[in-house]
Amino acid sequence: MFDAELHLFIFRRQGVTLRFAAADRDIEIGEHVYHAAQIERDAIKQTAERAKDKLKIRVAYLLAPVEPTDGWPVTQALGDWWRPHIPSDEISVICLSYRPGSDELPDVEWMGWAVQPAYSDAQLEINCDSNPPHGSAPNQGPKWQRACFKTVYSTGIRGCNLPAGGYLVPAELTAVAGNTITAEALVNPKRTFVGGYVQWQDATDPELTHRRAITAHEGATVMLADDVGDLAVGAQVSAYTRGFWVTGEVAQHGVDDLTLQVPAFAGTEFSLVGGTLSWTRSDGLVEERPIMSHNNTTGAVTLLWGGADLSGGLFVSALPNCPNTWAACAARRPDPELHYGGAIYKPVRDPIVQGVAMSWG
Repeated sequence: MFDAELHLFIFRRQGVTLRFAAADRDIEIGEHVYHAAQIERDAIKQTAERAKDKLKIRVAYLLAPVEPTDGWPVTQALGDWWRPHIPSDEISVICLSYRPGSDELPDVEWMGWAVQPAYSDAQLEINCDSNPPHGSAPNQGPKWQRACFKTVYSTGIRGCNLPAGGYLVPAELTAVAGNTITAEALVNPKRTFVGGYVQWQDATDPELTHRRAITAHEGATVMLADDVGDLAVGAQVSAYTRGFWVTGEVAQHGVDDLTLQVPAFAGTEFSLVGGTLSWTRSDGLVEERPIMSHNNTTGAVTLLWGGADLSGGLFVSALPNCPNTWAACAARRPDPELHYGGAIYKPVRDPIVQGVAMSWG
């Protein structure tokens, strides 16, 4: 039996959770198993200044592991989250204490995020911070400037609320014929329906959802790529206009691990420069990378840094950015005057060329 308090650790990244115990054998608590590992942490400090509430966690990690894998530390998978490519998502950390001889559940002693790893030949040191790793700007309202201050696709006071997946149009069907459906709500959408889809719940099984791609649209009628299933007059459906995502298959992967040739990215509606490319890795994790350049003629894109599983045959998705101009807003919305955050009539004069004083008074 253990006669001392043990330190437990939980690391989470998206839907993956790793649990470790600073012990010589696995610890089973309820339905969870904390794997015995070479892991330790600093003493936890509780101060009035959040900047000081940091700690370091040290785990075993082989910088140059050799086969067989059964000789690797159990924490090797944790270190691989930062090597050879840094993650694009947040990794949370929970530190707990536990006394196996008692009936009490583990106590949470510290919560935060892993913000910076440091590797040596046989050890990984993780710097952890109780403050979120992403930047925050509280109490930031609109800015009086010509360019739009809003963050594209984001919600809230500084977001433009542009729906990345397309505008939702609820509709009640007035006619169903073959693979076409008709509804008055489908007239004059905010954006074309072609490339979007129609979604509805099954009439007999509410937990079953049907989805059909929209291939054509005229007036109040849209044509679906497949049969309409159990749809009938009076049925309620959700029609989505074409979204801003662009998906395609990687045809060629550059030797620099940063350039991808994606035929579907040629001739896109909007430039992908400054946008985001995402894909699902073989282990289920979703990676994102900023797009640094885009050749709209060939479909080639260059990423800021590489990632796992980037190779030919991989399906990727790209979401374009917004240049924050009035023209860009008008190209994405039918009513930019209700959404644009810039001041297009703000006077702009060059104080050097036009000889205007840079002070008032």
